[in-house]
Amino acid sequence: MDLNSFDLPKTLIRCKPDWHAAEVVSPRETDYYKSMKALGVLYRQIKLDEISDEEKRLVSTQSKPLTDPLSRCLLPRVKECIGMQAFPTGNFSEVEKIFKRYVGELEYISVTHTLSNTPGVQLLEAEIVAGTILAKCSQKRMRKDRIYRMRTHTEALVKDVQKDFQGKSIDTIDQQLTALKHAWRAWEYSQKFNNRYGANSFGFIALGVIFDCLEALGQIPPPKVSWED
Repeated sequence: MDLNSFDLPKTLIRCKPDWHAAEVVSPRETDYYKSMKALGVLYRQIKLDEISDEEKRLVSTQSKPLTDPLSRCLLPRVKECIGMQAFPTGNFSEVEKIFKRYVGELEYISVTHTLSNTPGVQLLEAEIVAGTILAKCSQKRMRKDRIYRMRTHTEALVKDVQKDFQGKSIDTIDQQLTALKHAWRAWEYSQKFNNRYGANSFGFIALGVIFDCLEALGQIPPPKVSWED
């Protein structure tokens, strides 16, 4: 049977509901109608407020490293392992090298996996960390593929940075202590320069290594797993 000889059924309404326009980059008003269904009402109630200059200033305000609640909680445990090196030193010679390599790769990810072909458009650091892309796209398969590739690329980058901190493994006590020193210094660095691109996510990676090392060194009890739960 030749399907080309038959006319495909047409939709009763040419226009699509307005909530469907969220998947299109530059929707035309004539292609969508105001949906009065629940989904349409909920869609129109979503209002995203722009971040004010004052809020941006508060976010970027620098504070003294290792003075936040999380650092103060971890400090006694870290000090138990590495002594006075647990306190801020300001010596970031090794960390700077790792951070520069990390940021270079992070910027490459932000440019390579964007949905837009417009020059200068990049993914946000928050998008890469969350493993999603906020930009609208009418091609769901392409969006899904870009997100998958971005996540794969990011996972490889995170593993590389972790190796920079801890080497190939943290099986021995010496390896655990060395990794803890590097990661703790990187955590301090991420707080001191938290307004730099990539610093916050860099700190998250360092924090993960810190927890792994503290657990291996017995400073953090491993989670209790019970088959009865």
